[in-house]
Amino acid sequence: MPWTAYTFFAILSCMFGFGVSRILTGEENPAHTTRLGNVRATPVEVSEPRPNRFALEEDMERLPTLKISKPTPDESISEELAQILEEEEPIEAELAEDEEVPTSDATLDSSEALLAEIGAEWDTNPRRKSSDEAPIEVETGEEVSNPDLSEFHDRLSREGAQTGQVQVSLIWDNKNDLDLSIVCPSGERISFDNKISSCGGQLDVDMNEAPTSEQPVENIFWPAGRAPKGEYKVLIEHFEQHAEEDLTPYRVLVDDGNGPKEYRGEITNDEPPRMVCAFSIE
Repeated sequence: MPWTAYTFFAILSCMFGFGVSRILTGEENPAHTTRLGNVRATPVEVSEPRPNRFALEEDMERLPTLKISKPTPDESISEELAQILEEEEPIEAELAEDEEVPTSDATLDSSEALLAEIGAEWDTNPRRKSSDEAPIEVETGEEVSNPDLSEFHDRLSREGAQTGQVQVSLIWDNKNDLDLSIVCPSGERISFDNKISSCGGQLDVDMNEAPTSEQPVENIFWPAGRAPKGEYKVLIEHFEQHAEEDLTPYRVLVDDGNGPKEYRGEITNDEPPRMVCAFSIE
């Protein structure tokens, strides 16, 4: 029946129009409306109550005002405090009087103390075998009358060693690890574990910690004008045996500014550190 069809079509049209209008004007989900209808959603205003004043301001207003009173000319420190201050002044004066520059005797004592400490360490070393060894304070190097400096120069040049006002070098001819060290006038010791001293000395060549050379060399020097005055003590230690032979002959060249001097000797891994020689800078 035609009128039934018209009626059904009219109902569908009304329902469709109503649905579209709800989508375009809906406020329940503005973002969804915007995405479907490509229409900017109506902003939703949310009321947020804001206090008239911040709590911090109110708390600050409630704090009592601090009044700082300036001392009047009549006010003075108590007798107790004055007595304490009087007692402290002599103490500071005593401390100032006690500060003295170390004397040469003090540096000599520190040098001797260091040698004694090295000797005491060797006394507890399991490598020690003999009880009649020479004390470390005794010079054991034999001075050579006509030293041959060519071997020293060749090895020092090969390793790029530096020279200076004072220079001490050590050479030997196997892969054992010998160590050169010097006790400075201040009592400080330059060695493989303290290569730069506070007085300017430096160990710049240290060889055969790993057995790398059968012609090793070690070198300690002070740059020109940096060597302090006082006594220097040259020490040798057979630190570790790498070669088949244990007994190791060594040669030490000392240049203290008065011409080079060569000292010779030999040492084994079972012997304590020994003092090769001592010299002074005036």
